[in-house]
Amino acid sequence: PDDFLAGLAERTRAGGALLIADEVFTGMGRTGALLACDREGFVPDLVCLGKALGGGMPLSVCCGPPEVMDAWPASTGEAIHTSTFLGHPLSCAGGLGFLAALEADGLTERARRLGDRAVAFLARELGGQEDVVEVRGRGLMMGVELARRAGGAAPAAEVAERALALGLIVLPAGEDGNVVELTPPATLAVAELEQGLGTLVRAIRSAR
Repeated sequence: PDDFLAGLAERTRAGGALLIADEVFTGMGRTGALLACDREGFVPDLVCLGKALGGGMPLSVCCGPPEVMDAWPASTGEAIHTSTFLGHPLSCAGGLGFLAALEADGLTERARRLGDRAVAFLARELGGQEDVVEVRGRGLMMGVELARRAGGAAPAAEVAERALALGLIVLPAGEDGNVVELTPPATLAVAELEQGLGTLVRAIRSAR
């Protein structure tokens, strides 16, 4: 639901608990905002970032406000919170380069525009199919929910196999394996997006 995470944030604060946002996959512009929590209307106490942040290099971050991060006491000799590759110069340089490109190339806004375009296309092309429950998304993090089949079959896995045979990689997702997950990069060309979406439509129709 659209207001679930904002409501969860209110409950955690009322109860004195910390809310940690795992933005490793959803962050760095993918949803059409720098962080997905920005689109969902709440501010977490801690944020975990990774994947795209490194610009192709292994890099992850756990960050928060001083009142949370300073809860770790000063070290008395034993490392309390650390990482083997903490502050790795090459990875940090990759992260800085990615952040510069994200802003200079307008990739966050581009993800929003391309995502809106993709969802509208899929909703139009698949709207009349009985086995398509919903097309939804935030920026370039999208999903096509399929009707569950009798006997527990996972329809998204079949669609993924058919799409792969047509040259397109998509992932089955959802608790019951009934959601086709789409997470293309914000750097892809419009023609590539349209080609991929057309291929997905063919795969879904052939799996009926």
